[in-house]
Amino acid sequence: MLFLHQVDCGELDAHLPVTNFSKFAVISDVISDEAFLVGSNATTALLPAGDTVSVCINDCYSLPYYLYCCLLALVACSVFLQVHFLLKFIIMLLVLILYNVTFLVLQLELFQQQPTSRSLLNEMSLPVQSAIYLAFFFITLHVIDRKVEYTSRLDFLWKTKFKSEREEVETMGGVNKILLENILPAHVALHFLSSNRRLDELYHQRYKSASVLFASIPNFFKEFYMQNDITRDGLECLRVLNEIIYDFDKLLLKPKFCVVEKIKTIGSTYMAASGLVPGQENSQQDSQHHVFVLLEFALSMISVLNQFNKESFNDFKLRMGMSHGEIIAGVVGAQKPQYDIWGNTVNLASRMDSHGIVGRIQVTEDTATVLTNHNFECVCRGPIAVKGRGNLITYFVKTSMDYGDLSTTKL
Repeated sequence: MLFLHQVDCGELDAHLPVTNFSKFAVISDVISDEAFLVGSNATTALLPAGDTVSVCINDCYSLPYYLYCCLLALVACSVFLQVHFLLKFIIMLLVLILYNVTFLVLQLELFQQQPTSRSLLNEMSLPVQSAIYLAFFFITLHVIDRKVEYTSRLDFLWKTKFKSEREEVETMGGVNKILLENILPAHVALHFLSSNRRLDELYHQRYKSASVLFASIPNFFKEFYMQNDITRDGLECLRVLNEIIYDFDKLLLKPKFCVVEKIKTIGSTYMAASGLVPGQENSQQDSQHHVFVLLEFALSMISVLNQFNKESFNDFKLRMGMSHGEIIAGVVGAQKPQYDIWGNTVNLASRMDSHGIVGRIQVTEDTATVLTNHNFECVCRGPIAVKGRGNLITYFVKTSMDYGDLSTTKL
């Protein structure tokens, strides 16, 4: 039979032929005819060789294993239960109460059979000591749980705040992008939203071939606009103009007019251009495709205004001028940036409008040549005096919505 006891090497008998023990186990192999006596304060073992050893166990006694089981249960509740710290506190308190009721009340004789422990609390009995140890351990675990709960809540709040701020930044970025695209063309807005752009960089783009359109309503301010009590000092007149411009802007949402860009409005004059996407003139099989798209846009504007006249009982008429050629596009301004175009092509288109006839689309000779090569009919108006350019031969584009007939020569 095999026995295991904790011993102190200072208590070993000098006759024991075993050395270098320090609170290790002494294993005694006791045969059937040998006696093994157990005393209250010492253990005497009869060895096979007839030698004896006295082992004192008073200083080596530790708390019972069921106390350790209770400590492990508290640790398990504290570490593995993913619940609110107050609920965890209640569960650990129930474990502590269950232990005290079971071992300190119902099974108190287990402690009475154990020797008195020599510790810092040696004046107290072992049951009281174990209760105090468990209480301190329970309080320590509760404080740690509260700290973990506080840290977890704080981490959750920071993550929630960070997520909310990130979503707000993304939303504001989307709103800014939409606003910027309403002010500038899409490709120009992407340029200004790029992080690689220098703050002092001036955006400009040169186009070898682009089309420009000026469309004005001459009789709006001459005949319709008035400032009196009926029009609320002209506010109602501006409301009508806003509805007209709004209908023109809605045309830009159509896919076939995706290459048309609204530049600006000056009074009752609507300025638009096409072919202002970098590299698009090289991607099109027909390098003059933007001319036909802008002409179709002009015809759609006439149709929209005619429909507006029918609904509002007005008689507004458009006067249009169109030209194509080389232009420069860019953004000017820091606080309120504005996209604009410059060049002789822009000046010629403006002159075609200002020197034109109401209800007609006047174009330059080069533009008329391009249109007639693609089955559009143009009528020669003849030479007219253009400010800053002298006499120029201009043409009218013949459409089904022309007002009246002009005795001019077809191209």
